[in-house]
Amino acid sequence: MSGRRRGHSDPVDDVLDETTPWAADVGERATVRVVVVGEPGLLRTAVAAVLAGTPGFELAGECDPADGVAEAVAAGRPDLALVDLDAVRDPSALTGRLHARLPECAVVVLTARRTARVLRRALGARVRGVIAKDVPPDELIDQLRAIADGQLMIDPLTALAALDAAVNPLSEREREVAAAAARGLRTKEIAARLHLAPGTVRNHVSTLLRKTGGRSRWDAIQRAQDAGWI
Repeated sequence: MSGRRRGHSDPVDDVLDETTPWAADVGERATVRVVVVGEPGLLRTAVAAVLAGTPGFELAGECDPADGVAEAVAAGRPDLALVDLDAVRDPSALTGRLHARLPECAVVVLTARRTARVLRRALGARVRGVIAKDVPPDELIDQLRAIADGQLMIDPLTALAALDAAVNPLSEREREVAAAAARGLRTKEIAARLHLAPGTVRNHVSTLLRKTGGRSRWDAIQRAQDAGWI
């Protein structure tokens, strides 16, 4: 899914523009310089090889998210920073440091999880693109080129997951019970905190399991979190 350039009127773009302070557009250019941020391994090596071997792209560097990312990225003077979102604990902090050091660099994330929670984390971190890790190399290049030209690119299945999660099936009390359970509280502790009977808490947990399709309490909580319901 591609976003339009800023200045065009579009309801979806209007919502995104109200919530996300975008970095400056990279703009069209002959060569797109990219720094790859991810843990050492097959994925980073493969992405780096694709970029290095594609005309019109230049691999400006690689770095581990555990290292000094802002300094390493700034040293490469890239147009795009391609970040493995699944390897980053606090994407907002990372992108904040990147934008402070190199405001003209657009941040793009790769992820294997297509959930509303992932999209919320990514947009909250002011990224210009969310790309699935299983896209073919030619699609990766096409999406990166579009982002370098100033477009917003969101993986379609991730966007659909966010739309599906827009209607929250959990009641307010069910969300409270789920949120308390997500913090590791036991049934009696949840009951005491929310001023409920333990049996009522168990009933809410059963409803949570049914509405999420979870196989266990923890599976249901994870599914609710991924969907953006709690």
